[in-house]
Amino acid sequence: MDKSSKISIKINGEEKAFKEGAKTPQSQVEKEEEFGWVLPTPDGLGKKVIVLDDVKKKKKIKPEQKVKQKKKISLFKKKSPSKSIIISIIGASLIGICFGFVFLGIFKQSKPDVLNPTSKNEVSGTATKQEQLNIPSVKFDLAQVGMYKSMESAKKNVKEVSTLGYKPVIYEENDNFFVVIALSGKDSTYLKDEVKKKFNSAYLKEETVAGQAYKGPKQSVDMYKAEVETFNFMLSYLTDTNFNNEKQLEQISSTILILSKQKDYIQNKQLKSGLKYLQNIEKVLSSSSNKSLSTVTESVQYDLLSLFKILKEQKNTLTN
Repeated sequence: MDKSSKISIKINGEEKAFKEGAKTPQSQVEKEEEFGWVLPTPDGLGKKVIVLDDVKKKKKIKPEQKVKQKKKISLFKKKSPSKSIIISIIGASLIGICFGFVFLGIFKQSKPDVLNPTSKNEVSGTATKQEQLNIPSVKFDLAQVGMYKSMESAKKNVKEVSTLGYKPVIYEENDNFFVVIALSGKDSTYLKDEVKKKFNSAYLKEETVAGQAYKGPKQSVDMYKAEVETFNFMLSYLTDTNFNNEKQLEQISSTILILSKQKDYIQNKQLKSGLKYLQNIEKVLSSSSNKSLSTVTESVQYDLLSLFKILKEQKNTLTN
């Protein structure tokens, strides 16, 4: 056979001669069957052929699945708007509580003792404590319309004077009974300008309250002293110099407020009545901004006289 009729085949990149009728030995056949098929690619490189049987076998062998671990949910890892709001509210509440306790402590320390409620045991313990105190005298002017040896005679005079528009008061001193219709401070001209003109027979004289040592239960002695001083302060206010003085009026109001808080701790009935008259006077003074001095002085006369009677007749030994 000539060269042109010779046939050659390239298998896996190797040229193989084909001879008609030629037989290949068995050992060579087995050896040649073992090569792997590689397909040609455009770039000249071989690409391994995928055998379907091998793929099927690999699919049968399933890889072990990894157990997915559940992620733990934590409130503090991820920030959410609702969580931030809750934390802010809790924080603000705690801060508010802390400041509340601090201010409450400060308030309790700064609160006056006279305004603090007192238990019954404390009151009884204080009431039994004795005290002796020198109380300065208070001088003022008084309009007197009669002096009698008996209360009956004095009461008859009260009825006669009442018809003239006055509210007389009877007080006792040295076994005598005096009928009075008005009073005012030493710097006031009320008795001279108003009372004397209307009641010419009235006798104007100087009078005093307190002016000695008083002893008794501490609460009673302190209250008597406070009523005497407030009485004097009110008479000072009812003058041309001090009338409608805002600072002085505020001082009167605050004093009455403090004394009112002590009312429940006082057992002395006369001192309780005196406090009631002081309260009545303070109410009139506080609402008298548009009234004249003479009008206001006249409107508080009965309460002033009633308070004077209590302070004047009080013995130097006070009872509970």
